[in-house]
Amino acid sequence: MLATAILCAGNEALAMTASIFDVKSRYESRLLSLPGVISVGIGRASDGRTVIVIGVEDKASVEGSELPKQLEGYPVQVDVIGPVRAQ
Repeated sequence: MLATAILCAGNEALAMTASIFDVKSRYESRLLSLPGVISVGIGRASDGRTVIVIGVEDKASVEGSELPKQLEGYPVQVDVIGPVRAQ
């Protein structure tokens, strides 16, 4: 994945913007370790934006949780998908 570099004129600061795939990979194991979180992926919100999607078992998993609203500037969408069962 490509990262975008922006050189700020005047103060020589370099800001790097990671791809959404890199950001998802960086946070995935930490998110999956939270109670009730069963999946982390990338999807599209109803308004067409690309988002990081966190799948949770039930609404109780979202209430009072430490789930972020965004990760490194990318929006996060939380979906209640129910328990995962092996078939």
